[in-house]
Amino acid sequence: MKKIIIVMLALVIVFTSTGAFAKERPEAVNIMGDLFIMRPLGFCSFVLGTAVFIVALPTAAISKSTKQTADVLVGDTYRFTFTRPLGEIPSGL
Repeated sequence: MKKIIIVMLALVIVFTSTGAFAKERPEAVNIMGDLFIMRPLGFCSFVLGTAVFIVALPTAAISKSTKQTADVLVGDTYRFTFTRPLGEIPSGL
């Protein structure tokens, strides 16, 4: 199990580092890395963020920070996974 995690993390590092050198048009390696690694990880993050938001909802409602909490835990991961063009990897990763 540890070997699989190490390989996955190495692949994420390799594919996200190529995004810094990408031109205006995404290269094939960026598209493949995005499709097979970044999107599934983004989907897992979206599901986990939604679950954490549901658990944190009572506390967020009491502190009147529901919109901010939803945007950080659900909105950001939704935009990263579903609305971003394929092959465009944000430079902050």
